[in-house]
Amino acid sequence: MTVPYRDLPAGDARGVFGDDDVLGTLNLQTPEAVLSAAASIRSGKVFSLNAPMELPDPPLFDREPFRHHVFRTKMGNRDDWVDNFYPQSSSQWDGFLHISDPEIGSYNHQPPERLGVENWARRGIAGRGVLLDVERFLRTRGEQLHWHTSRPISVRELDDTRLAQGIEWQRGDVLLLRTGWWAGYLAASTEERHDVRTRHDSPGLEACAEMAEYLWDHGISAAAADNISVESMPLGTELLHHRTLVRLGMPWGEMWWLDALADDCAAEGRWDSLLVSAPWNLSGGIGSPANALALR
Repeated sequence: MTVPYRDLPAGDARGVFGDDDVLGTLNLQTPEAVLSAAASIRSGKVFSLNAPMELPDPPLFDREPFRHHVFRTKMGNRDDWVDNFYPQSSSQWDGFLHISDPEIGSYNHQPPERLGVENWARRGIAGRGVLLDVERFLRTRGEQLHWHTSRPISVRELDDTRLAQGIEWQRGDVLLLRTGWWAGYLAASTEERHDVRTRHDSPGLEACAEMAEYLWDHGISAAAADNISVESMPLGTELLHHRTLVRLGMPWGEMWWLDALADDCAAEGRWDSLLVSAPWNLSGGIGSPANALALR
């Protein structure tokens, strides 16, 4: 990173990638970084990082289930449509319009009409995906992360996981954080799943300036996790979303489907892949389904 985090006024990356920039840290996914990431493809395995669209069930927050309709056209072939669909209801990206900072507004101090998710879609997302399996690492230390219990993951624990997995960060990497959220959710009772709709407690990254500094100074271009919000929930007065998504312009992915990828990484002792994602090309979009693949 050309500008260290400590030199960003109030952690605000305004102008670092240009006064009119709308891509944020995706600028770190240079052609050279993507070519380097392609070296992560060694076995030819492909992993979808997208949960079934109908999960979580019931939907979180105040969302309602979507409705899928199948019909026959006049030509006799089948067609379908979906209504009542929330793009951020399952594995998804938070776009720059998802949340605003009370002090600076939106990323790079841009007007909201310039920051729709279509900017990411037109460019595409591609880079080396690095899976840090914090849940698995902490288990080796005798600690169990519970998917439905608030537990901040510190910078030290995140980096200890990296060291244990033998990872060296490269500029433009995408952090994939596994907390075990989906594994816990899938094993949960109906009552527990309904409880998650209104009580969102879960492990995740600690919401502190030190975490934002770690991600920025290591050149992370985007971060995605298997939990509800990447950061630990319930949210406090300090939001990592403000520090990263808004002030740094770092795309934030949530509820990604990482367990199969994690199992393969653990079996091979290798934690990198080529990560590709195609966000929706929706003008003014607030977020998008992840549409993400990991190629190994």
